[in-house]
Amino acid sequence: MVKTVKIILVFVLLCIFYSYRLLQVPSGLTADEGAFGYNAVLLSRTLHDENGRFMPFFVLSLNGSDWRQPVTQYYLTALFKILPPDVFTLRFSSVIVAAVSVLLTWSIFGVVPALIVATTPLLMIQAHMGLDNIMPVPFTLLWVWGLMQFKSRSKFKYLVLSALALGISFYSYKGMRAIVPVWSLLSVLYLWPKLKSILVFSLSILPFFIIIPWLQAHYPGAVFGGARPVIDSYYNFFMPYLSSFDPTFLFVTGDATRYHSTGMHGMFLLASLPIFVIGIFQAVKKRGIWTLILAAFFLAPLLYGSVGSVHRASRLMNQIPLYAAISGLGLSWLWSRKKIFGVAATLLLALNYFDFINYYWYTYPKFTRGDFGDLSTYLDFKEFSNQAKKLNLRPYVYAPLLENKDQTLLYYTVAYLSPDYLSWSENDGPLPENALLLSNRKDIPGTSALSIPLPHYYLATMVK
Repeated sequence: MVKTVKIILVFVLLCIFYSYRLLQVPSGLTADEGAFGYNAVLLSRTLHDENGRFMPFFVLSLNGSDWRQPVTQYYLTALFKILPPDVFTLRFSSVIVAAVSVLLTWSIFGVVPALIVATTPLLMIQAHMGLDNIMPVPFTLLWVWGLMQFKSRSKFKYLVLSALALGISFYSYKGMRAIVPVWSLLSVLYLWPKLKSILVFSLSILPFFIIIPWLQAHYPGAVFGGARPVIDSYYNFFMPYLSSFDPTFLFVTGDATRYHSTGMHGMFLLASLPIFVIGIFQAVKKRGIWTLILAAFFLAPLLYGSVGSVHRASRLMNQIPLYAAISGLGLSWLWSRKKIFGVAATLLLALNYFDFINYYWYTYPKFTRGDFGDLSTYLDFKEFSNQAKKLNLRPYVYAPLLENKDQTLLYYTVAYLSPDYLSWSENDGPLPENALLLSNRKDIPGTSALSIPLPHYYLATMVK
């Protein structure tokens, strides 16, 4: 009972911590966040996506240019059935995943690795965005935990759990398509030469691969997207792999994309590099599961050459708990051998993290406003909904606002307005008498603007 209470308390504290300035950092929603939110609202209410498909495995969005991954899409859909489908819930979905990931790391590897996971810049950044990038992290931990439990208890149920976790992660984030095959092979090598164990693991994960031809036929481009099926040169194959371990990228500047990095800090804390190096040597000595963890960390980007692009931080999310486990070994060794060095390393980590978190919370949202836009737009829709109810008028959205199918605006519309909202333009004739119109124009003929201030839009009714 005491342990359960402790876990719940830590979970709540983690959620509170990660939720701080959740609606201010970053300053606006990305198109991908809007797409996930928009379709989650539709699916939670109608079981159909924006294309009218009933419970599709993948959701096609962004004007037919990209696919939403099913694990994240339906996780968010389920969450919208429980909590209000607003912007806070959208981003809070990632907060929950981050908190669960820290707790799992604590349970599997101990307090020190859990603290390293919790203070990893990349995890904090992705915890503040309603995207699928963060989703593979808990499944990575369950995969490793299952293999560890099987080795110690020799019960096949743990192998099944491990395989299922890895298989589900295959459909949690598109980047996992290149990682799961490598980790599956590593799992088989880890279990070698126990053929029965290999068979159980293989049969458990096989269904996730068997369905690929069917998915390819029904959702063209959803599984592998624009990945190149052939390796045209050694350079193009190995360069993405090697770039994943670029020290400047990992520890100093991070991803050039501001969705993944502050630009002033790496994916991992620079102060963690020495303990990570020490941890590598300690993991080599321990062997066993640590050999798998080392191999999983360093071989994860092996097939990145097939998906192109370099320095893609979102593809490193699954490596965070592995990095933390290895670094935890290094820090624990310092504390046990040279306490003064352990104290120094811990203080450096704390200072490095506080520098990052202060910059991320207060400076980052200012200079990235051009990348993210203004999140406060949702407040217009929220106030619009409140005023429509207060005045007993039916909400209408000015049609030109939605013509380009901006996913964030569509999400705000379905999240904050009643399901029966309507759109209107001058071509539809006079605005109905019972209508309250939200528009980006103050002087639409036939309408009368109300003296209700909104940050970005105007409210109007029919001229009487």
